[in-house]
Amino acid sequence: METRIVILSGGTATNDLVNTFNALSTQINYVLPISDNGGSTSEIIRVIGGPAIGDIRSRLTRLIPEHQLGLKDLLSFRLDADPKIARLQWNEIVEGTHQLWSNIPLSTKEIVRSFLVHVHVELLKRTRISVAASINKSFRFELANVGNLFLTAVRLFIGSLDSAIELFTKVTDIDHKIGVLPCINTNFTYHIGALLTNGAIITGQSQISHPSSVSDIYPPPIHETHPLTPTDVLSVNSGIILTHPVSEEWIESDLDMSLSSEEEGNVPLYTHPELKKSQLHFTKDEKIEPLNSPISRVFYISPYGEEICPSAQTRVTTAIANADVVIYSIGSLMTSIVPIIILKGVGRAIAHQHVGSKKLILFLNGCEDRETHGLVAYDYIRIICELAQYSLAKSGHKRIKEWNRFVTHLFYMEDPRIEVDVHKILSLGIECVRIKRQATNVDRFDAQDLQEHLRNVACV
Repeated sequence: METRIVILSGGTATNDLVNTFNALSTQINYVLPISDNGGSTSEIIRVIGGPAIGDIRSRLTRLIPEHQLGLKDLLSFRLDADPKIARLQWNEIVEGTHQLWSNIPLSTKEIVRSFLVHVHVELLKRTRISVAASINKSFRFELANVGNLFLTAVRLFIGSLDSAIELFTKVTDIDHKIGVLPCINTNFTYHIGALLTNGAIITGQSQISHPSSVSDIYPPPIHETHPLTPTDVLSVNSGIILTHPVSEEWIESDLDMSLSSEEEGNVPLYTHPELKKSQLHFTKDEKIEPLNSPISRVFYISPYGEEICPSAQTRVTTAIANADVVIYSIGSLMTSIVPIIILKGVGRAIAHQHVGSKKLILFLNGCEDRETHGLVAYDYIRIICELAQYSLAKSGHKRIKEWNRFVTHLFYMEDPRIEVDVHKILSLGIECVRIKRQATNVDRFDAQDLQEHLRNVACV
C-alpha cells in the first residue's frame, strides 16, 4: 500500500517541491488556505465575491502534465500591467483569437472558452459605476490571471469550489490520485486577522504578509482596524452603541453598493473598511520591513471584523486523520499554514493515530519573512502546537500535552539562517533532520537530498 501523504501549504513556495512530493507517492492531498486576498484575487473578491482561489489555482497549474502544455500556458497566463493592453488581451482570449489558443485542441478550447465567456458576462453584470466616487465595481483586468477567472467561472456555474477544482483537474488531465483540497469548501469569502503583541490588529492576509503599499503604516491602531459598526445600519441586531456620528455620505455610498451586491450572492451586506482596500498591486519581496511587533495569534474574521472559528471541510480532516505523513511545508507560516491548523477539526485530525505511527514533518523556512522575523525553530514548532490545541478546544476536545503528537520531525537547512536548537527540540521528542542547501547562499533545500531523507522518514 502506497504512503498516504498530506501537504499543508500555501501556493508559491511549495510549488517548487511538487516534483519531490510526487516522486514519493501517488496518494497525495494538497490542502491549501482560501484567505489570500492579494493580487488579482482581490479584484475577483471585490467584484464577484467568493473564496480566494489564487493559491489553489497556482497548485493546480503546477500539477498540469507536460502533454497539456498549451492549457498550462493559458491557465497560468497573467494579463498585462497596463489596463488598456490587459483589456485587449482579455477580449482576444474570450473571443478565441489570442495566440494562447493555438496549441489547445478545438474541443477543449470550446469547453474552457465557454466558461471564460460566462465569467466575462458575470463581470459585466456586476459592473456598478456611479456618480458617487466611492461606488466603482468595474473589474480591473490588469494583472488578472486567466486560471483564476476560469476557476471562478466554474465555481459560479456549478455552485461548488470542490466541484470546480474537480472539473479543472479533468480538463487538464491532472492525475486523479492527487487531490487539491481547499481547507474550507465554500462560496463565500473568508478573511484572517493578526493580533500583535503590542495589541494592534492587522485585518486581511495580504495586509499581514505583503501589503499593497510599503509606505503605509502597518499596523494601524486598534481603534482604526476595528471601527464601530454604524448604528443606523445594524442597530437592531448588533447592540453596538455608536459613540461618534455616522457620515451620511458613507451610509449612502456604502449601502447603495452593498444592497445591490447582496443580490449577486457571495458578497456580504457590510465589509470591514480594511478589507475594501485594494491589494492588486501588492509587494512581495525580501525588502519588506518586518512587522513592528511580533504576531501573537492569527484568527478568522467575519466581514464585520469579528472573530469567528469555521470548521475545516470533512474531506480535509479525513485526509489528515488517515494520512501516514503530514507535511507542514515551506512558505508563510502565519498566513498559509496557521489558517489551516486553527480550523475546527484539524487539530484532532493531526493528532489522530491510526494503525501505525503517523509522521508529522515541519519544513523550516530557509530565511525569515515579514511575519516571522525574530522567531527561531523552536517558535515555529510552538506556534503549530499551540494553535492545534486551539483547534482542539474550539472543537470541544481535551488538550494534548505532548508536542510530538503534532510535530514528530523538523527538517532544516544546513547552516540555517533561522536558529535551530537541536538539543532543545530533541528533548520534546521531535527528531531533527538536516538537509543540504541547493547551492551556497541559496535558501532552498537540495531536491535530491530532501527526497532521500523524506523517503527514509516517510516511507518506512
